[in-house]
Amino acid sequence: MAYVISDKCVACGKCDEVCPVEAISKGEKKYTINPETCVNCGQCVDECPSEAIAEV
Repeated sequence: MAYVISDKCVACGKCDEVCPVEAISKGEKKYTINPETCVNCGQCVDECPSEAIAEV
C-alpha cells in the first residue's frame, strides 16, 4: 500500500522534506508519490498542512 497526493495539495514541499526514501517529487501542479519507492511510513501524512495525502 502506498499513499497518494490529491488535488488539495498546495505544493508546499513539507512532505518531500520528511520522506525517508525520497519517494515524493514535485510535479507540474502538485507533489506526487512514487508507489514503487514508498514504504508506507506515513510521515508525509502527518506533515501535510492541507490534508492532501491519503492511503490507497
